[in-house]
Amino acid sequence: MHKKKVVIFNGSPRKKGTSYSFARTMVKLIEEEGSTAEIIHIIEYLDRKKDFADIKKAIAQSDVIGLSMPLYVDTLPYPTLWFLEKIEEECSKNLQGKGFFAIGQSGFPDITLFGALLGSCRCFAEATKMKWLGGLGYGGGAIIDGTLMENLGKKGEKITDGFRIAIRDVLQGRIISPEAQKMITVNVPKILYRPLAAYLNHNARKIGRKYGVTDVGRKAYLEDI
Repeated sequence: MHKKKVVIFNGSPRKKGTSYSFARTMVKLIEEEGSTAEIIHIIEYLDRKKDFADIKKAIAQSDVIGLSMPLYVDTLPYPTLWFLEKIEEECSKNLQGKGFFAIGQSGFPDITLFGALLGSCRCFAEATKMKWLGGLGYGGGAIIDGTLMENLGKKGEKITDGFRIAIRDVLQGRIISPEAQKMITVNVPKILYRPLAAYLNHNARKIGRKYGVTDVGRKAYLEDI
């Protein structure tokens, strides 16, 4: 197999969260297959801490581009949306023909919630003439909370095995196998959905208050401007 250069973009505002943990594992798996990979944190460029020319160079030198990101309000987080718009505008020629895949993660176990996120990535690939290699959704990212796969015991091993299947497909230029998704899917009994949702919503409100959000139920988009 021809060695490939893969660049994985962390689309999360957190540089050491679950999206990074997933990206880190994928880099290790890519290197095990004899190819090379690196992780780039989108937030560093959104905040203009680093020169966007670095991203242009990384894309130009890559064979495959990957995205690892959280699911925000059933779609892509803003830093990732900004990134995709930016590279379509400034790197369009260097995107054509490259492989593109995506990994999404959220706190809820229902993987059907990733439809819009992965669908948006597929549409981006088609619009920029990239080769869409598929994607995965993991429902349980909030529980992992950035823990490295090697520190998660059997759970981490199972996720890694699923990612291994996906990475081998990606490096061969194939659509990611459904088996990879099956391996990483969190099977939670439906009877536990409500308690889990209550816990996650409570945790979200707690985090919101920490950062100064006093009304987490506010629907600003319905208010008069």
